[in-house]
Amino acid sequence: MRDYEPEKMKKIAFAGIRRVREKAEAMEREGKNVVHFEIGQPDFVTPKYIRDAACKSLQEGNTRYTSNFGNLDLRKAIAAKLEKENNIHVNPANEVIVTVGGEEAMSVAVLSLIDAGDEVLISDPGYEPYASIIKLANAVPVYVPLEEENNWKFNLDELEARITEKTKMLILCTPANPTGTMMSRENLEKLSEICIKHDLLVVSDEAYERVTYDGNKHISIASLPGMKERTITIHSFSKSYSMCGFRIGYIATDKELARILIRCHQKMVLCATSFAQDAALAALQQESDEIAHMLQEFDKRRMVIYNTFKELEIPCNKPQAAFYVFPNVSCLGMDGQTFAERFLEEYGVATVPGVEFGELGRNHIRISYATSLEQCEEGMRRLKEFVKKIREEN
Repeated sequence: MRDYEPEKMKKIAFAGIRRVREKAEAMEREGKNVVHFEIGQPDFVTPKYIRDAACKSLQEGNTRYTSNFGNLDLRKAIAAKLEKENNIHVNPANEVIVTVGGEEAMSVAVLSLIDAGDEVLISDPGYEPYASIIKLANAVPVYVPLEEENNWKFNLDELEARITEKTKMLILCTPANPTGTMMSRENLEKLSEICIKHDLLVVSDEAYERVTYDGNKHISIASLPGMKERTITIHSFSKSYSMCGFRIGYIATDKELARILIRCHQKMVLCATSFAQDAALAALQQESDEIAHMLQEFDKRRMVIYNTFKELEIPCNKPQAAFYVFPNVSCLGMDGQTFAERFLEEYGVATVPGVEFGELGRNHIRISYATSLEQCEEGMRRLKEFVKKIREEN
């Protein structure tokens, strides 16, 4: 029997985060207690007013196809939100596309606009699916190093040096997964100048835009002069509203780019789920105290984990946003892969090796604190025991 796997799929690995999750769940089936720091999924139940809207929509029989662009009322609400919060001005009729989560939005952006052989700039470390989607398009991911000593910021000279005549796109993630950092307006302005100079498209993944701390304010690159017409802005309801399972996100972009993107979206999924769109509309129209409560809880967890690494004198950036920390464990005499494997096997704490996010993450692990405060405290108690054991071994 012949090998049916095409060459492009041979370049796509099963997600490392999911491999860790499967191993952790197998340990739990064996009766072991596991602390889950591997998945970036809020542990909160979706706020009741959003769930009620989904139930009401179903009970009213809203189970048919919507426009390929999405429900117009939702698109109008998205446009209003973008103008108010992001300073992005879009026409809801033809510059907003409701998608099946942020992942589909990213796939649509890359597959619609990138040809085989094109080069796409992505960060190292960065969110792994970006590279896989680029490879599915038979294009080439070009990795731009982030500077750990500069709180995981781009070296813009390094970025510009990697631009060639084949470079067509930059994928930007701010606030960032896995580092929990975000780009300042000044850095975004400098980056936009480079993109305009070299006529690059920008796909801006802003899934964590509302999960920020210490007064940090998210800036959308599409709001800067000359950028809307070349930027595909991607947002998601998953993180901000704890709606991961609803699979609702959206694209905001210039009408000429939307004209291209909608055809790919139409052929891939036709439209986003109708009653999930009604839930998303309620999320935007009926903000509640539950959302503010989630952010307060994330902040408490952030500080428990960050302060523990600081106490243990393990280098760790203080997260500005999202719900991740990305400590450097090489001071313990091992790389992130070895640390993560031992931490799970010996102490039942699931983390993700930093190398899953790029070569520059090899000495790191990613911890997601999108779990309960009690789990964070227990995980840090076990961390102290593990680090003590390692230092005694050394």
